[in-house]
Amino acid sequence: MREKIGNNLKVVNFVLIALLIVFIARLLSGGKASSTPIETVTAEVTSAADLTNLTQADSQKLKKYYGLNANDYDGVTFYLGNSNMDVDEILIVRMKDTSQENTLKDAMQKRIDTQTQSFEGYGVSQTKLLKDSVMDVQGNYALLIVNGKAAEADEAFRKSL
Repeated sequence: MREKIGNNLKVVNFVLIALLIVFIARLLSGGKASSTPIETVTAEVTSAADLTNLTQADSQKLKKYYGLNANDYDGVTFYLGNSNMDVDEILIVRMKDTSQENTLKDAMQKRIDTQTQSFEGYGVSQTKLLKDSVMDVQGNYALLIVNGKAAEADEAFRKSL
């Protein structure tokens, strides 16, 4: 009987240690919230990106193209292409909390998918930019960039946090 209890305790200990390891790994893998103001992040990202075909857009355009309400977040910066043929976009969002991450990711992916579908077949350069776009979530910040300098802007985004 004691042997059976001892074996059960070993199994329970093993399960608890495994759960603890998973919990710690989950904590470490989640990005830390950044206290960097969105203005600083925006300045870093936009200095690394090519703003030639971009104009800063308002919250109505954010709602129209992403279905997002700017007031739901701690800060939003949105740049949109100057014409209907420009797919360049920069979206930087500072979330109130990380529970908003999935909503943001879904909205960003939907926008990329819609734009890709619109330009596929005739807009070769636009389609390439869309396929090379960067969607990045770090802690309480999210970035979507469709731009010829997307990789550089993403690096600036990460460094600014």
